[in-house]
Amino acid sequence: MLAECEDGLVALVKNSPLGLKLATVGALPEIDGDNLVKRFGAEAPAVYVAPGQIALREGELYLHYGIGCVARSSRGQEAARKGDGKAIGLYQIVEGVAAIADRAIAGDINWSVVGIEYLADALLTQNGLQVAVVRVRSSGWIGLPPALDEAALALFKTFRASWDIDPHVSATEHAKWAGDPPDHTTSAPDLSETVTLQP
Repeated sequence: MLAECEDGLVALVKNSPLGLKLATVGALPEIDGDNLVKRFGAEAPAVYVAPGQIALREGELYLHYGIGCVARSSRGQEAARKGDGKAIGLYQIVEGVAAIADRAIAGDINWSVVGIEYLADALLTQNGLQVAVVRVRSSGWIGLPPALDEAALALFKTFRASWDIDPHVSATEHAKWAGDPPDHTTSAPDLSETVTLQP
């Protein structure tokens, strides 16, 4: 359900007339700091969707998401906010996202816009970026699935091994070997194996 919500909000913007004016529409990249700012600069004008707080009560969820809006202009900060006639500005992106997302259905959920926050960050400003987040929430409580849907789980591999040998050192020494990193200062196993799982 949560993955469908994120994908639905991305599709909502991407498939709108606003999406045609943007260079990038997607989920928030899994990087931060300078690398994220550089990515914002390379991909602007852009919109990114990220999960926010999820409130819970018995058997129900109340979802919050942030829709990040990013604009940039070589003509300066004011042009990045207002647009410069060639590239869309932050204000236009924010207004468009708010109009698209409020009272919209995405990922089979009804959404409402509940706020807009402009980010005043020196690192963003130094890189010529204007950024704001349109905050949306589900329009009501959403029931949790009654049971785990095993068919919806992604495939994974399990490694299981058993060695049937008599221990030659104490449990304390075994615990040292199992640490991260392993501690071999007072003893070491006669045999060890490292398995690297490929994604």
